[in-house]
Amino acid sequence: MSVGTKVSIKNLVLRTPLLTGSGTFGYGDEFADIVDYDKLGGIITKSISLEPRSGNPPPRICETEIGGLINSIGLANVGVDDFLKDKSSLLPLHKTEVFVSVVGDCVEDYVGVISKLQVIKDIAGYELNISCPNVLKGGLSLGGDKEAVAAITREVRAITKRIISVKLTPHYSLIEPVAEAAVNSGADALTLTNTLMGMMIDAEKRKPLLGNITGGYSGPPLKPVALAKVYRAAQAVDVPIWASGGIVSGIDCIEFMLAGACGLQLGSVLFADPFAPNRIMSEMEEYCERHGVEKMADLIGALEV
Repeated sequence: MSVGTKVSIKNLVLRTPLLTGSGTFGYGDEFADIVDYDKLGGIITKSISLEPRSGNPPPRICETEIGGLINSIGLANVGVDDFLKDKSSLLPLHKTEVFVSVVGDCVEDYVGVISKLQVIKDIAGYELNISCPNVLKGGLSLGGDKEAVAAITREVRAITKRIISVKLTPHYSLIEPVAEAAVNSGADALTLTNTLMGMMIDAEKRKPLLGNITGGYSGPPLKPVALAKVYRAAQAVDVPIWASGGIVSGIDCIEFMLAGACGLQLGSVLFADPFAPNRIMSEMEEYCERHGVEKMADLIGALEV
């Protein structure tokens, strides 16, 4: 049995539902000799800002004893001008669909970055990172404010016809109002979710393990939270949802699709297993064959409740 792996977002067909999460796959060139791009529907680049960002003080990442990672990278990046000059040529534009993650502290930042990125002819779209919990400015204050979410989305929509996915925070109990604000303002998709705020302490030294004290918690323990956000948002809005949070296996992916996800972002798993996309796609195909599912797209929202 040959399983159909294609999924669609607007008029764009992705080869598979698998995407790489922002900040975990660089610009794509780093994985060129490791990942079979035929297994990926697309990649999301690390987040790009209007001006260069040096990020947070080290240490910037630590593991937790119950699993998962806490990072306080602080969205370090070269800025949009140097990205265009030095990094854009590295993007695997003819191997898979490329979405550029964009970050800012205000509406004008997002508009400024995307105005400049429009010169890259073959990128598929943008992911608006408006909900990062490990930066001091912007971050959660934007992602939880439905008016700010609407304003950013609306102004970006006005300057591009490319696909826009808005990345939302899991920190607020009701995802529906913010999801609806993004979609009503022109979002083509939603990414659910960003990381949770977390912290680790070295009790012997009485010191935090991260230079920024707190950071974004990701990995398997985030999965139940992300599943709930995907399910709730899928009931409220009618756009594709890209799941992000704790995916490490093909079964994880199937569960997110049943909850309503169209795309499946691989994040922390890539640090432990750079070959994960190949393995996970094989596991998804095996599940479909075992259950007689001809097309993976048929699983989207097929949860029986």
